[in-house]
Amino acid sequence: MRRQKGFLITFYCKKGNFSEKVIDKTIEYNYNNVWRVDIGVLPRVIIMSGCGIMILELKKVFLNENESISVTTEADLTGEADKSGSFPEKVKAEITVSNHAGMVVYEAQCSFRYDFLCARCYESFNRQLAYRFNHILVTALPEDGGDDYIEAPDYMLDTDALLRDDILLELPSKFLCKDSCKGLCPKCGKNLNKGKCACPEKEPDPRFAALSKLLEE
Repeated sequence: MRRQKGFLITFYCKKGNFSEKVIDKTIEYNYNNVWRVDIGVLPRVIIMSGCGIMILELKKVFLNENESISVTTEADLTGEADKSGSFPEKVKAEITVSNHAGMVVYEAQCSFRYDFLCARCYESFNRQLAYRFNHILVTALPEDGGDDYIEAPDYMLDTDALLRDDILLELPSKFLCKDSCKGLCPKCGKNLNKGKCACPEKEPDPRFAALSKLLEE
């Protein structure tokens, strides 16, 4: 589900036909099919149905100082489970692309729930996370490298793909249920956050076993 205001919305389907309408007020709509259209005067949002993809056409922003476009989106990362955790629901994000003195800046604020296993006690937890990302957009990367830039060829930007990459790179490699998590007993495996186990705190040094036996005698 997307919300949009003041844009030309293009729905393009796999069969080759598409429809367009100018949106002058905030609406909600479901998107379902595929992929590109000619560039027009109004900022354009391309909806790729069945793929869960939204592409922004940014020609007007690139060519006009102080121009901007803002969208609300939901990126689907529910299939991105890894060892650290998973996304139980879509990621909600507010995205703005604006031209500041000829520099086109991408800003995204997102929030989502993340399910994970604690790296110490291996219990299941979830946490509400929020991130903010900023990039400089260019239509072609410079020859000396493009680590500081994001390419928007033909003024097109796949916002869902960029948001996905940003989030996956930002996520920590491991999560803890709390900083003071005591983890598991290395012998019996009990979760020490729930209480002590019956294992001795210190094992006797086997090098002194013979001496201990003599002392007992």
